[in-house]
Amino acid sequence: MFGREAARLERSALAAQPEIVKSVVTMGLSLIDPTQPYGTDLFNALARLTVTVAAEAVAIRRNPSTGVAEVLLTQRPATERAYPGEWHCPGSALRPGELIQGVFTRLSRAEFFTSITTWKEAGVWNNPNEARGHFLHLVYLCRVESGSRGQWFPIELLPTPTVDHHVDQIIPMALRAYNALETPW
Repeated sequence: MFGREAARLERSALAAQPEIVKSVVTMGLSLIDPTQPYGTDLFNALARLTVTVAAEAVAIRRNPSTGVAEVLLTQRPATERAYPGEWHCPGSALRPGELIQGVFTRLSRAEFFTSITTWKEAGVWNNPNEARGHFLHLVYLCRVESGSRGQWFPIELLPTPTVDHHVDQIIPMALRAYNALETPW
């Protein structure tokens, strides 16, 4: 483009023709394979306009030495736009046609670097104010094989910074499910 002024004028012209913009976007979206990663920019743009369903994998255990409840967290890269450098329970948006098993397979490879062997539904949390848009979180209590890239932290002593809604909603929901197990993992 020809600088900031040209870009501003271009946005103004497009804003005056919303049906043209919608038509162009619709044509562009028809070229995208919904089963493949969207990339950060496209994902964030779509998340603003829809409700995103995310599966959250929360691994909890009792420390074998202390008996204290611990949660397995990974740290988001500092380059991420949402929650850069913050600790979190790995999770991912479901892709069209994908089963929870598919999400857990992706998380096992990309974030845990070990297998998720068992999971149990812990609850659902409707989060219309997530940083990227409206999210519906499907929270799962998970068991993972040893050797994860993440770190175990006592639930009462989480590192700083940890994603706020994981501290306030996601981890407590999974902990309630863990405490309700007849035979804890």
